[in-house]
Amino acid sequence: MDIDVTFGQLREEVLREAFELCTGIFGEYVSFENVCETYRLCKDDSNYHFIVGKHDGKIIAYATMVLSYNLFDGTYPIATLWYICVHEDYRRQGVARALFREIDRIADENSVEIIMLTCEKGNAQAHKLYRSLGFSEDTETLFLKNIYEQWD
Repeated sequence: MDIDVTFGQLREEVLREAFELCTGIFGEYVSFENVCETYRLCKDDSNYHFIVGKHDGKIIAYATMVLSYNLFDGTYPIATLWYICVHEDYRRQGVARALFREIDRIADENSVEIIMLTCEKGNAQAHKLYRSLGFSEDTETLFLKNIYEQWD
């Protein structure tokens, strides 16, 4: 059963609600003040899309979509998705698929060539969802260097 979800861009007045959804799901800690600062830095940049899905006025889905250009890949941007999440009470109700329809709409609107995302290796349910949405595991390997770990 699909529920009705309305999508739009994150607004500052509901930033805490989105913060609580994402930190609750991902179990990561970042200060709300840092989130506010980052939001203010990026909110007016047309390459940043902070997407929220609401049901009955409550944020139940979120994704960050960043468009970037590679000098040697032509004029079509590549979209990278971060912090894709659906509130636990609303999973398996079509919310994730609706979120990805919104992502695809934004991608089409911006002539995006490729959409990339990362997902934890052990998250089999998310892997299954992404494959069903047309994503595939690429032949390239992601290498990640956590610079912040070197700050200590």
